[in-house]
This record gives sequence, C-alpha cells and structure tokens, in this order.
Amino acid sequence: MGTGAFTAAELDGRKANIEVVDDTDGLIGLEAGTSQLVSNDGGANGNELVIDFDVDGPGDGVNPNSKYQVGGLGGIGNLDEVPGNPTLDTTVEDVAIDTDSDIEDYYAFRLLNQSGSDQAIEVEYETNSDFPSEAEVYMVSQYEEGSGDPEQTSSLIASATPDDREASIIYSDDTDYSTDVDSGKDVKISLLVVVDDAETDDDLGGNIVVRAGSHDDFTTADQ
Repeated sequence: MGTGAFTAAELDGRKANIEVVDDTDGLIGLEAGTSQLVSNDGGANGNELVIDFDVDGPGDGVNPNSKYQVGGLGGIGNLDEVPGNPTLDTTVEDVAIDTDSDIEDYYAFRLLNQSGSDQAIEVEYETNSDFPSEAEVYMVSQYEEGSGDPEQTSSLIASATPDDREASIIYSDDTDYSTDVDSGKDVKISLLVVVDDAETDDDLGGNIVVRAGSHDDFTTADQ
C-alpha cells in the first residue's frame, strides 16, 4: 500500500489553545472609550463591553425631550450626508450636539480587528420590544483606513418601527461604498440618543451584535 493510500486517519494528542479572553483581547475586540457610560465591566464575569446610562450616582437614566451623545463626531468629512431619521429630511449632523470633538480621539467604543487577516465586519443594534416611538438611537462609525468618505463612514439608526428595530453598520468588500477592515486596524463608534416626549421608565435598551467574516447572518444589502 502506498504512503497516500488511506481513506481515514486519526492523530491524537494535539493541543488546542482556545482561551476565553476579555472583550478587549478577542480576535474581534471591543474596547470602551473614556466615557463613564461605556465600560468593559459588563456581563456575568465583568469582562464584556456594556453601555449603561444608569451609572453610580444620583441619576438613573436619560431625560425626556433630551439628547445625549457619547463620543465626538468631529473629523467625519461627510457628516452632512450621513442619513438621520429616514422619515425626515435630516442628517446626523442636524441632530448631533458635538461635531467638534474628533471621533478618532473621543468615541463610545472601538472595534479592533485582531484576527490576523482582513475581515468583513457588521455591528448591529437590536432594540428591545418595548422601545418607545418617541426615541431613536444612532451609532456613527469611522474607519480611518477607508478610501474616501463613503468607505470610512457608516451609521445606523434604531427606532421603534418594527422594520427598524435591527439596524447595522457594515464594512465589507461585498457592499457598495464599503471595504473590509484591515488586520490590526480599528473602527471608532460614537453613540447618540435622541429622546422626545417619552414616558418615565421607557426602556431604550437593546443588544449590540458584532459579526465578522462569512457569517450566515451577515447583511450584504447596500448601505
């Protein structure tokens, strides 16, 4: 029998090194910015990214008829073209309250590609089922290595409209005006919460989902 003439083989005893690490150290890392509203102390073991407006102190949340921005939106060349509320003729620039602080230095959190290869990446915000109609959550991202403003900037807006409960930011070679995220590079993301006449105890919370690579649930529609 020749050296290559077998139909099955098994080699035992190889080592698999699969270690659970903090969000900041993962192959796709998530790292909080400097705001006390965002930290890497979430989850059951205190090692996951969390956005929490109920921080230590006398305040418990956001006010009605208010805006809160976490991270700057300065340094984004096409902020006046980034869509805002899809039902209104507004842009993110129209609703933002800090367009001076550079997002490269001041951001809510950043996503790091530490996988060793270029990756298509999607950041999705899934609102809860009780999300009020009088509020919107924006996330605006900047990928400095993109070629021109369309590849650098992406945004999402999550609202109570059923079709808009899940909104995503996409960086992918398979999407128009976008590009994969290079190995060793990051995407900075700032957060904007707009609250109109919402009721006390309304919940604007949700889940942040990050997908990378050729994920089955990856959104490929043009953004």
